Amino acid sequence: ADDEFIADTIKIDDSKRGGHLGTLSGRSIEVNVDLNKVLTKHLSILAKSGSGKPYTVGVLLEEIMEKEIPVLVIDPHGEYGSLRRPNPDQGAKEKLKQFGLQPKGYNVKEWGDPDIVDGARPLKIPHDFSTRETKEILPKSQTGAQQAVLYNALKKMDSSDLESLIHTVDLDDSTAKYQLIGMLEHLQSLDIFTQQDYSYEKLVEPGTCNILNFKGLDPYVQELVVYKVVKELFQKRKEKAVPPFFLVVEEAHNFAPERSFGEKQCSDIMRTVASEGRKFGLGLCVVSQRPARVDKNVLSQCSTQILMKITNPNDLRAVSKSVENLTSETQEEIKNLAVG
Repeated sequence: ADDEFIADTIKIDDSKRGGHLGTLSGRSIEVNVDLNKVLTKHLSILAKSGSGKPYTVGVLLEEIMEKEIPVLVIDPHGEYGSLRRPNPDQGAKEKLKQFGLQPKGYNVKEWGDPDIVDGARPLKIPHDFSTRETKEILPKSQTGAQQAVLYNALKKMDSSDLESLIHTVDLDDSTAKYQLIGMLEHLQSLDIFTQQDYSYEKLVEPGTCNILNFKGLDPYVQELVVYKVVKELFQKRKEKAVPPFFLVVEEAHNFAPERSFGEKQCSDIMRTVASEGRKFGLGLCVVSQRPARVDKNVLSQCSTQILMKITNPNDLRAVSKSVENLTSETQEEIKNLAVG
């Protein structure tokens, strides 16, 4: 096909809706994705390790921030903080020049452990959990007697901080309290909770990419933070207390795993956001190198897929089940794609 026909076929009429991903290989034709569809109908970016996922996500995030849309990134390995700085690599500058682009830094705020992540704001969440939530976030399941002690303690309390809860549980006469106190003290030792006033709204700002950088944090702490932050922001989005935003979940198989690989603290809320988020202006981007391990209900809700090199047979099967009209020929192509 000639260039004009291809350009006419893939063009997006409204430039405000288009996100520039790159140029068609071997042609001087811009490839744009419809950001309106990406943001309202969810997106999955699936590829094996080393295929260029984070770079692709970064390009997409830059385009979204250009449109002043708030972005929140769940970043387990600290890969996205570099978005704040223009690319210093001379070779990259030359390549960008070919596309009429200049290196550019973006408005990025990172939240994490300041001792590990340079310049990060301390990542804390308030311990304002309901009785049911407190029961669910404890590191082990509780016996009926332990649940009764917990329920009675929470009923007597005015505040919901962990120290007060441990003290109130300790006053109970039941011997079931001892293991429960051990679990609560373990929660307290994680040093993730704060008693200060907390505004979730600060994580959703127009034109800003807020990154929850989990580098160096215990996987259990990561699950707790994702559970609480996503749940609260989803509720605030339903109440229109925060603007519509785009949520990117890296290593999604760790936060929304397929049920056969075990449930996580945040599994339920991730499934809820995938199925209901679009109604309330919460766009979801699921990024994973192990599609077979991602919850099928979450993957199936992603109307747009960016597929890069995948070779694992289980992962290929998972992709073919979640992507409509994927032929065997296309599966063969996916196995042989170059980086990027």
